[in-house]
Amino acid sequence: MQRSINNHGYTLVEVMIAATLLAIIVLGTSQYFVLSRWEIEKGIRSQLAWANMASRMEKAIDLGFTSLQDSLPESSVSLTLSGIEGYRSTIITAIDDSSDALAPADTATPDMIKVVVNFAWFSPENISDSLVCVFSNERTWKY
Repeated sequence: MQRSINNHGYTLVEVMIAATLLAIIVLGTSQYFVLSRWEIEKGIRSQLAWANMASRMEKAIDLGFTSLQDSLPESSVSLTLSGIEGYRSTIITAIDDSSDALAPADTATPDMIKVVVNFAWFSPENISDSLVCVFSNERTWKY
């Protein structure tokens, strides 16, 4: 007499191995999507910051060399761009070129002015982007 054994199911070990492999695949895939979303949001924030900093530099060009030091400096100005809070600072530094043989005698009028625009997200200390430009009185800036 022959016995016919028909196993129509999976063992507990096979089910546990399949569940473990499935969990590893799902966790890896979800981590990929989370990191991708973070990078996309970071790119959007960077584009917003650069557009804002570029408009600040255009304002510096419009002001002209003689008005930069009086009209442009700002410190941690709060801005909301696309619903995200950011902070912009504009730092003006006068540069006196010692190679023109007038330094330090001509310190009343700087040879160049360095404009640094910093942009920070979420808190003023979290500077993520910076734009630096040096203006001189001899150059004419045109669009």
